[in-house]
Amino acid sequence: MAVASPIRVGIVGVGRAGWGMHRPELNGHGGYRIIAACDLVAERAQMLADAADARAYTDYRDLVNDPEVDLVVVATRSDTHAEVDIAALEAGKHVVAEKPFATSLAEADRIIAAAAKARGRLLVRQNRRFDPAFLHIREILASGRLGELYQVRLCRHGYQRRNDWQTLRAFQGGQLNNWGPHIIDHALQLIAAPVASLWSDLRNVAAAGDAEDHLKIVLRGANGVVADIEISGGVALGSPIWHLVGTQGALVSDERSITLKWYDRAAMAPVSADPGDPPLEGGFANVEAIPWQSEEISVAPARPTSFYAEVHRALTEGSTFPVSLEEARAVVQVTELARAGTGF
Repeated sequence: MAVASPIRVGIVGVGRAGWGMHRPELNGHGGYRIIAACDLVAERAQMLADAADARAYTDYRDLVNDPEVDLVVVATRSDTHAEVDIAALEAGKHVVAEKPFATSLAEADRIIAAAAKARGRLLVRQNRRFDPAFLHIREILASGRLGELYQVRLCRHGYQRRNDWQTLRAFQGGQLNNWGPHIIDHALQLIAAPVASLWSDLRNVAAAGDAEDHLKIVLRGANGVVADIEISGGVALGSPIWHLVGTQGALVSDERSITLKWYDRAAMAPVSADPGDPPLEGGFANVEAIPWQSEEISVAPARPTSFYAEVHRALTEGSTFPVSLEEARAVVQVTELARAGTGF
C-alpha cells in the first residue's frame, strides 16, 4: 500500500537512537511528520511529543494501534525489537526495524513470517549501507581500478570503559549486536557470495558489563574473497576503517578521504616463473618497474542517498527497498555463528 507524503511516523523508544538519530534524520528529510512518540519513561515520550507537536504514549501497543500512524520506527532496546516489530506489523503498519534486526535466526524468521502476512512493509535499518564512504568505495570497485577484489579488512577501533546497558548480555548488549550488524552487512555486500567458512573471537577487554566489547570475525566467501572484521572498545591505537585489496591495487579510507594505489595489469608485458638459478646479486624477485598510480580523494559518491530517502521512495513510490529481508537475515546468521561457542 502506497503512502502519501508526508509519511506520518510514530517512534517507539525515545533514547539515543530514537531521539538522537531517527528524529533528526526524519526531520531533515522533509517527507515525514512525527505524530506519535512512545517510551516507558513518560517524560521522554513527552519531550519528543512536545518537540514534534505529537502525541505521547507509554505503551507501544497504543502507538502501533494509532489509526493515524503510517510508519512505526522501532528504536527500543535490542532484546525487545522483535516483540514490537511483530506487533506493529500485525497492526497493519509499515515498520522500520532498528538493528540488530534480530538476536537469533529463529527470531529473525518469526519477524519475516509476520511481515509475509502483513499489509505493511518491513524495512530493516542497515543504514550504513548508505554511508557516503561505502557508496564511494563500491563505485571505485565497480570501476575495475583495483582489479579483482580478494581481501577486505574492516575495523572500528577505540578504547572505552563503557558502562551502559549496551555492555550487558541481559539486554542483548555487546559489540556484536551494536556495531556488528553494520560491519557484517558491509562485509557480506563486498564478498558478494555465500559465506563458506567463519572464524570468530569474542572477549571483554574494557567494558564494565558482561557482554563482549571486542570481536574479530574472519569470513571466507564461496568465491574465495576473505573479509577480516574487527570491532573493539579495547584497542588504544586503531587501524584504518577500510582496507580493500585487489589483484592490481588497494585502497584505505578513514571515511573522510580514500587513498588508492593501482596499476593497469593488462597493459604490462606477461611475466612467467623462471625455474633456473637466480643471479647471485640483484635481488630475489622480478625487479620490473610497475607504473603505479596513486590518488587521495575526498569521500564524495556520485550517487549519494540515505536510509530515510530510500524508505520514503519505497513507501510512496512502491520501489524496491535496497536492503532485502534475505540480506538482513544473512547478517543475523553470521552474528549467530560468530557467537556460537564463545561463551558470549
